[in-house]
Amino acid sequence: MARSRTDVAEVDVDETVAVDETDEVDVVVDPDGKPVKEKAAKKAKEPTRGDLPEGYVTPSGLAKILTDRGLHTNRAGEVTKVLPQMVYSYIKNAPKTDPFPLEEVTDSIGKTRQALTIEAGLAWWTAKNERVSARRVNAAEKEAKKAKNAAAKAEGVVEVEGEAPNQGEVTEAE
Repeated sequence: MARSRTDVAEVDVDETVAVDETDEVDVVVDPDGKPVKEKAAKKAKEPTRGDLPEGYVTPSGLAKILTDRGLHTNRAGEVTKVLPQMVYSYIKNAPKTDPFPLEEVTDSIGKTRQALTIEAGLAWWTAKNERVSARRVNAAEKEAKKAKNAAAKAEGVVEVEGEAPNQGEVTEAE
């Protein structure tokens, strides 16, 4: 059984068809017979962020520079990748005595953004690494001193550094 199509108009060869030149969206019928709307052309999106001034980077840009220069090591001393989340964490948790050097700058499209100079970011990161290594050295010295005192007590040495001298047995006076 053959189907006949009722949605097709017959046009004689001599007749002209008027073209609809309005901006309205036309309804087109797909092969299944369901109407399909054609999408109107989308506008090109304008950028939401412009270029930063020369010498400035975002915290994510600083993370890339730190990774490229190999300025981050893990506890084992191996050079590792600096993730942007790490930089944002250091920004949030920076000591009040040495805050992260973020500035508000205006980009090329006039928007205000948080950025920092490359030199200031690298100097802050180097100072942070020095603070961390100083704390590690200090902790190691304390641990060595503690071990030395514990060994001296175990041997029964009379005087242990930082404590009162050992007087031996104490007897009650009458």
